[in-house]
Amino acid sequence: MRLWTLQCAMSLHVSVRSPLTLASFFHTFVPPWLLYYLLNVLAILGPTTFVYRLALLPVTLFMSYRAVVSLDIARGFLSTDLGRLEYLNHCMALLMFTIFTRSLVRTFSSQTPRRKDTRNQLAWDAADLTFNLRSVGWNLSAGMKVGPMRPLAPSAYLAATARSLAIHILILDCLLYIGQLLAPVGGVYDMTIADPFLRSVRTTVITFLVGLCVHSAIQISGDALGLVGVGLIGQSPSEWPPIFDSPWLATSLTDFWATRWHQIFRQDFVALGAKPLSLVAGRPGGVLGAFLMSGVLHYVGTWGNGSRHRCQGDLLFLDDGRWGDLGGVLEAAYWQPGERLGRMDVDVRVDCRLGASHGGPLVPQRNLG
Repeated sequence: MRLWTLQCAMSLHVSVRSPLTLASFFHTFVPPWLLYYLLNVLAILGPTTFVYRLALLPVTLFMSYRAVVSLDIARGFLSTDLGRLEYLNHCMALLMFTIFTRSLVRTFSSQTPRRKDTRNQLAWDAADLTFNLRSVGWNLSAGMKVGPMRPLAPSAYLAATARSLAIHILILDCLLYIGQLLAPVGGVYDMTIADPFLRSVRTTVITFLVGLCVHSAIQISGDALGLVGVGLIGQSPSEWPPIFDSPWLATSLTDFWATRWHQIFRQDFVALGAKPLSLVAGRPGGVLGAFLMSGVLHYVGTWGNGSRHRCQGDLLFLDDGRWGDLGGVLEAAYWQPGERLGRMDVDVRVDCRLGASHGGPLVPQRNLG
């Protein structure tokens, strides 16, 4: 089943979007955030605000859609060589998609958001719920697993986080440099290599590099935001648990995706994907629903990046990680908790899936000239 409807609805190429300016920042980029913030205010106030949330929902959805199809952030900073900053459009598309999906969740969820350590300040709580993508410290994050905490003393936390930030910036820079040395002109496949085996080896190495780049980039974002939250805003280090929990130590796909990988989009995948399909097909259906939502997320991000040639996937396996998705469904159907799978097998399947799903915007490419 092809996504003709979604592809037609999102047909505006990055070349026809408007560059980000001060004016477009305030009348196009900011409104979805403000509307989503108001939805969170209403959600915190409880079920009596459902009618108001329902009335606000269509406007919020439209404004988030308008932002992602109207703005070209890369062109707002560079007039030439836009590829250097195309990842900004990718990130904006993911953010607007998150606003889109979270607005649906906030409107129709029967669970009223409750902060575990409430400050009884509605404005502050709503702001925290808006920007706290994992909903750490809220009842919405029940069941979410995080890795071992860093030191809870603010000074020790800041030192550990700054060290992690510096290390991962260095790692990412080295990985990108190696990827640029290996990457052929125009894409990941180097057809100038006659030997198919050597061509596959090179492609596989680049795929692993992309998976490691994804991990480092997300870790850098988490560390940087943690420094701002604790160092500037004065939040507690307990509000900034680790983004990852040593994903390379995963012993199953379930262990990897549900525990060790980042849980930034967990709410969206569970509420809009896993829960509905689990009602139809049990646990395997829930896993498939979560992967389906992941596919839609990556579709939107890749489209926002301008890589439309990678947006031709089937509905079932949207993000080109088809064997990883199938493995997750089969594991949910046949694997029993407590059974240990081979770590190397898990690492290979996961990293190849990461490299495939992010290959469009993140694979480093060299251009002639």
